[in-house]
Amino acid sequence: MKKRKVLWLWCLTVILCFPLVGFKASSEETSSKGTVQTETGSILNSSDIAEQTTESTEYSSETVASSSDSVDETSMSEKEQVTKKDEPSVQTEPISEKFFISISDVNYVLLKNLDGEIIDDGGKNYQKTLAAQEVTSDDDTKYYILSNPKGEVGYIDPNSTERVTGEEGKLFSESDDAYASIQSTDAKLFTIDFEQNGTTEELKDQTFKIAGYYNHYDEKVYYLLKNSSDQSIGIVEASAVEKTNNPAGIKHAVNDYYSIVKEDQKIWKDLDFADELGTTATINEKTFNIKEWYYHFNGKKYFALYDDSQAFKGFVEAITIERANNAGGIWRTVNQYITVTKNHGTIWNDFEFKSGKTTKSMYQRTYRATGYYNHFNGTKYLSVYDNKGNWQGYLNERDASVSSTPGGGWNSTNQYVTITKISGTIWNDFEFKSGKTTKSMYQRTYRATGYYNHFNGTKYLSVYDNKGNWQGYLNERDASVSSTPGGRWNSTNQYVTITKISGTIWNDFEFKSGKTTKSMYQRTYRATGYYNHFNGTKYLSVYDNKGNWQGYLNERDASVSSTPGGRWNSTNQYVTITKISGTIWNDFEFKSGKTTKSMYQRTYRATGYYNHFNGTKYLSVYDNKGNWQGYLNQRDGSNSNGAQGTGFSMNKSVLVIKSGYSIWNNFSWKEKTRTNSLINKTYQVKWYYKHMNGSTYYSLYDSNGKWFGYVNSGAVRERRGAAQYMGTTRQRVLNELTVHQNDRFYLSTPYRGLSSSNPEPFLSPYGAPNGHGPGMNCTGFVACVMRRSGGNLNRISGITQGWGSYANAYNWRDALMRNTEYYTFNSVDTLLKSGKAQKGDIIYFDPVWTDINYDCHIGIFWGNRSNENRIWHQVLAGNMQSHIFSGTRFSKIYLFPQD
Repeated sequence: MKKRKVLWLWCLTVILCFPLVGFKASSEETSSKGTVQTETGSILNSSDIAEQTTESTEYSSETVASSSDSVDETSMSEKEQVTKKDEPSVQTEPISEKFFISISDVNYVLLKNLDGEIIDDGGKNYQKTLAAQEVTSDDDTKYYILSNPKGEVGYIDPNSTERVTGEEGKLFSESDDAYASIQSTDAKLFTIDFEQNGTTEELKDQTFKIAGYYNHYDEKVYYLLKNSSDQSIGIVEASAVEKTNNPAGIKHAVNDYYSIVKEDQKIWKDLDFADELGTTATINEKTFNIKEWYYHFNGKKYFALYDDSQAFKGFVEAITIERANNAGGIWRTVNQYITVTKNHGTIWNDFEFKSGKTTKSMYQRTYRATGYYNHFNGTKYLSVYDNKGNWQGYLNERDASVSSTPGGGWNSTNQYVTITKISGTIWNDFEFKSGKTTKSMYQRTYRATGYYNHFNGTKYLSVYDNKGNWQGYLNERDASVSSTPGGRWNSTNQYVTITKISGTIWNDFEFKSGKTTKSMYQRTYRATGYYNHFNGTKYLSVYDNKGNWQGYLNERDASVSSTPGGRWNSTNQYVTITKISGTIWNDFEFKSGKTTKSMYQRTYRATGYYNHFNGTKYLSVYDNKGNWQGYLNQRDGSNSNGAQGTGFSMNKSVLVIKSGYSIWNNFSWKEKTRTNSLINKTYQVKWYYKHMNGSTYYSLYDSNGKWFGYVNSGAVRERRGAAQYMGTTRQRVLNELTVHQNDRFYLSTPYRGLSSSNPEPFLSPYGAPNGHGPGMNCTGFVACVMRRSGGNLNRISGITQGWGSYANAYNWRDALMRNTEYYTFNSVDTLLKSGKAQKGDIIYFDPVWTDINYDCHIGIFWGNRSNENRIWHQVLAGNMQSHIFSGTRFSKIYLFPQD
């Protein structure tokens, strides 16, 4: 049917075009092959053929094919003969106008000509946009002949292409992590329809998402850009951007200084915004070195902060900082007054710190600071001017004290001033608007408690009268300084014995500062002179035997003595010898005596004393049998209100080992209980007493810190340190840990929670794993260390028989509390401040028993100093050295010393 249709159409064409055929045939006979191709190309490119539908195109091809089949071989034209001989049996002339395609088949085949010769272009034209014209072979096969601005590219199967509407080609999708940072300021910006819409000047450095790309016919790549709101920004040439897979955009390397200007901004560890390092409140106004910045896809700039040690401190948003001209930071205006407090500081001319001058001549003078810089080096520098407006330089704030008034910094003193100018003014404040004349104060003496070196260059004294009423600020030039209000000095050489217990010896003649004569009562002093004061009283200037001035004493409170020995004072008291190397004298010639070594910490009775002129109080001492021992320097003993003597501090744990001893409620011998029922019980001794009866008594406290009573020391035995108790030493424990403090013998061993009564699975460090493989709980780590140090773990398990044996920290607590010394603390801070902890000691955390998931914890103190916050322990994260902590809340901390 198709052939008959073609034949019918062919006949109709011959009839209608017969005259023309004859003309064309004549032309063909005299035309070359190239002329034919041109003519054919002209026909194929006509507007009529370009507008044909696919059906009409197929119809034309069938017509031509049918026509070719119908021609007798003997009547072939010259053109047909050439085609048959030299060319493939296809039409090679385009039959449509040019249009644009994108090669969409990654496995496309490009033909040099239609005889099947393939062009190997390495796939470089994949997704490229090319101009195309349709050609059809003699057997009705369609091809596109492709070209680019440089010329013909080849033939391709249309199925390997996708027809596009314009020269831009097809929009190809880009990966989800494709971003572009604008690098050009004058690249053209196109709309989605490829209409120019300005340039990239205002988009410089910004980062956008690449939503897709075009391989344009002009052989350039164009990116479709969108912002973080998924709004189209436009289309730009790829050469105008730098592509990245980081939403932060590309790194912009700089070397600038910026100062923090906002204190409520977040600091980020990186630009994934997953880890926040805090806010700028802690670094507000500080200056940092900026080494890089990013224009993030979210539309904000972020800058990387580095401190003066080149340590990275985080990323902040651009609104957080302000650029400085140099390392000094940005200028900040103030209006302050500063007084220079350091006489060997330096005030600088610039921030190169090469040129400056010493503050020696500026010391204690007041200047004005109009602003300051928080320098990159961490120092705040004030910009300082004198009172004439002359700039002095940049002063380190630490070398000055800041004041809000022009008076400057307060300087304390204690002087007496006599007004010497009758027409001066004493001011109420430093505005100098309110004051009074010195006329009524002329030649009177006042007290100056301090002064100001004012910004105007004048020194002003703060003046009080003898009743403590403040008078005002007095120009120092209007007064003279006096050392005392007492009047004239009169020399003498006398010994005086204090006879009034309630008198006062004064430090000065303002009579505001002094002390009672109670402690001086009946003691002898030397008077080197006196003042007949204006108030009518004679005041003795009193010194002790070492030449130390005691004060001014009213003569009525003393009597003159001819000897420096002093007088006898009766008493009835108990003293405990507290100095092992003292001397107890036989007389006051101090030639004959004996050492207090054999009397050390024993208690005696004193029946009287002497306050000797040499400044020493000597007690007349007797033992418990009434034998006089001699004169004891009171500083070598401690007074007590009873025969038990003075208590000595102790922090030892003791075990009751003997029955038949009394537990006393007090030293009046009121019995509380007896030791018969207390055998093997543990108590803490916080004090002990060397009684005058010759016995030592311990003050006992129970495990809750409650006082229990006094017991004779013979009834108890002191408990030992943990290492001694377990049969080893602190040094062996330290040796074991020190040799492994930097390797993985213990460190990083995984945590294995206590889950059976067999302790061994929980004592298996990396460096010595047992058959259970590496794993320890907190107690297992301590037990492993103590055992490897020579400790006997049966001293733990054999005492408590508790579940988990020596892998259960509760068993350690109970065994060590019964048998060793220990201390308790309420917090890590009090532990560190106590000074008790030594490296290698055992730390135990008792749980809060009311918590749902209560648990204890145990480890080894690893501080090099008693206040260094370090522990070596096993935690859920594995074996580590860290600051001291427990994984759960604790009610108290037990410290078990190793010795």
